[in-house]
Amino acid sequence: MQNIKFTPLGGLGEVGKNLLLFEINSRVYLIDAGIKFSNDPEIDIILPDLDYLEKIKDKIFGIFITHGHEDHVGALSKLAFLNVPIYSPPLAKEIIRKKIYRDQAHQLKEIVVNKKFQFEDFNISWFPVVHSIPDSCGLIIQTKNLNIIHTGDFRFDKNPVYGKNTNFRSILEKINNKCDVLLSDSTNALVESESFSEKEIEKTFAKAFKENRKIIVCTFASQISRIQMAINVAKKLNKKIVLMGSTLRKNLKITKNLNIIYDFEKVITSNNKNGDDFIYFVTGSQGEDFSVLNRLSTKNYNNLEINKNDLILMSSSVIPGNEEKVFGVIHRLQGLGAEIRFNNFDNKLHVSGHSNKSELSDVIKVLKPKYFIPIHGNNDMLNAHKKIAISQDVEKNNIFVLENGDNLIINSTKAKKIPPEKIIDEVVLRDNPSYSNQIDSNIYEHNIISIIINSREVLEKKDINIKIFDKSNNINVKQSIEDFILKNNLNNNSEGWSEITKQFNNKIYKLILEKFNKKYVIKSIFIEK
Repeated sequence: MQNIKFTPLGGLGEVGKNLLLFEINSRVYLIDAGIKFSNDPEIDIILPDLDYLEKIKDKIFGIFITHGHEDHVGALSKLAFLNVPIYSPPLAKEIIRKKIYRDQAHQLKEIVVNKKFQFEDFNISWFPVVHSIPDSCGLIIQTKNLNIIHTGDFRFDKNPVYGKNTNFRSILEKINNKCDVLLSDSTNALVESESFSEKEIEKTFAKAFKENRKIIVCTFASQISRIQMAINVAKKLNKKIVLMGSTLRKNLKITKNLNIIYDFEKVITSNNKNGDDFIYFVTGSQGEDFSVLNRLSTKNYNNLEINKNDLILMSSSVIPGNEEKVFGVIHRLQGLGAEIRFNNFDNKLHVSGHSNKSELSDVIKVLKPKYFIPIHGNNDMLNAHKKIAISQDVEKNNIFVLENGDNLIINSTKAKKIPPEKIIDEVVLRDNPSYSNQIDSNIYEHNIISIIINSREVLEKKDINIKIFDKSNNINVKQSIEDFILKNNLNNNSEGWSEITKQFNNKIYKLILEKFNKKYVIKSIFIEK
């Protein structure tokens, strides 16, 4: 009997760094390979466990990409050592091409939507879904005995800017009305409110663009549909659009070459001068340090400045965890006299790229999966999705809320968890972090230590996996830290992990200062697994 094994290395219990291992007959394939952004100023990005992938690289035969967002493709440049084909929809392929190293380019393989690709033990096809970036797809994986559907990130829209509405009924027909395993996006499993069509945003643009003042639209660089809708409006109003920032211009070039975006030549300009006839598109919706919006808020952007009465349209949502950074930028912009408009009932500026609670329920109702695995979400989202599945009569014992590192074995008759893999996230430190002016910045240029510890292992007093990232590469320092952690009790009593972390960092700082007479910045992360 043919067994399938699923092992998530990221994307479960969190929002970001999606990577799922799919194994059949000792051959492993990756579904997506993303990153997660960190709120820690010293950590640029967080990656799935690359060491684990290195250990099993001889078993890995390919990577399947659902769409071009960073949380799904951002880690690919770190996976050159796998040297396996990367199968991807056209837009994601070109986005990936700009990220990876030249000697990886031969790995890129463009898929044709709705066409089956035959592998040794299964076939796979990509089906189109509506999401917040064009060319988004879900996956149908068919083995000898199992039909598996992976939704990717998706939403429903009766009038999408690109393509057709997501249609799971037609997908079900392709697998003879038999869905054995469903892996489904859980991002909005807690959201009750109804969404609206992306096209509604165009109406908001039309109203705002008529105002006689400088207008700035802030959105994600991947929100190609927002640029298209702005083009549609600007053309009617005889206005010009300026894309501020290299990523926006890069994405425009890619979508132009793929014939995704149209009529751009009539309104897109490289002219950066101020004026009411110009609509400025900028990035920085998450408060990113070097984004155009952040630089505008600090008067540190030469090509554009904020003046009193300027209008800024926030055509985006705030990713949980980024609130402090985003509203810091917003407050600075308001201090310069700008009016900020957010998405609300009167100003429809953003719609989520993910389906809400009732829509997720409808998907399960249509597909009627035997086994259900909620993916892409934190624990609350995953468990909410589980409840949705139970309400649609999926057998409770056939629903698996997994954690990163878990192993799930499925065949035609049963599914069960087996002992998990020992995995731990990788971190990438910033090359030039920004620190407090009160402390000599030279201290931090080379003396930064990040310590990653699995909090569950600490609580359960298991063998503790410790990852230490030290820019000074001092072996003795690393060994001293490791010895300290293993010898000391780090149990979380009533204080909570934030207090534990603070005390721990202080102890490590004193230890290194006393033993080596060196000042280090200590950053510890207790990952709950």
